[in-house]
Amino acid sequence: MFYIAGISMKLIKSISLAAAALSLTAPAIALVNPSITTAQAATKKSTGTITVGDNNSSVIGVYNAAGKQKNQKIKNGTTFKYYGAPKLINNEYTYKIAKDKYVPTSAISTLNGKSVLYIANNSYVYDKNGKRVTKNSKRVLLRRSRIVNYTGSIKTAASDAYRFLVNDGKKMALSTKTIKGHQYYSIGKNAYIRVSNVSYVNNEPLYAAYQTVTLGKHSNESKVPVYDAEGKTVSQELTAGSKVNVDRTKTIKNGDQTLTLYGIKGQKSYIDMNDIATMPNLAVAPEE
Repeated sequence: MFYIAGISMKLIKSISLAAAALSLTAPAIALVNPSITTAQAATKKSTGTITVGDNNSSVIGVYNAAGKQKNQKIKNGTTFKYYGAPKLINNEYTYKIAKDKYVPTSAISTLNGKSVLYIANNSYVYDKNGKRVTKNSKRVLLRRSRIVNYTGSIKTAASDAYRFLVNDGKKMALSTKTIKGHQYYSIGKNAYIRVSNVSYVNNEPLYAAYQTVTLGKHSNESKVPVYDAEGKTVSQELTAGSKVNVDRTKTIKNGDQTLTLYGIKGQKSYIDMNDIATMPNLAVAPEE
């Protein structure tokens, strides 16, 4: 994982995929995670364990309470005891592993020995009937950048599944449940969160089979150009305001410009990311 000004690239990606509310308080219920109380946080007894396993770096940065990166770095696969409730540092939740030493959730692959989901957007918790779960008369909300254990099975991904890549590019998927037309992951007994609010599974980026985007104007013109695989415009044009299904991305050099293109589902043509007015909730995979 690369870090910019103390903020992880995973969190930057999660923020860019969808607009998340900025209220940042702890969720009302831990669900699969163990219950964490103020009394526990105040003691020196550990609350549980975390394992670091960043998918882009061999070492992970450690931060102090002020959000400054410390000289210490830790290797992937290292397990630590953590203390107290997760703490918000640099707009991302962290786990305390020692005095004034914190590990960001974006670098954590397991919590208390179990695999995790990384929450990209503030996410309500639902029951099997699609109703929001409440506790003490308050709706249960998991805040952006929290991690949570899940239940379910992982298998080879179907062509239309939400998938992530593992060893040698194998496409895998975590089982989902359809509730009122939306896909959900299970995070405990009769507790579910929408797949669209998750950006990483087991510290691996989650990709949608395709996403629907809305086009904006191109240089204040209503006609939106379409590109081939080399970044050259083709005769086809689209119209601002129209919706397009995209299923892949690629970055190419076009003269002095670098273009990020989204592939149109079922076609060999592309649209420029800059011509998209409404970005997708989930990422689509880089072109193979």
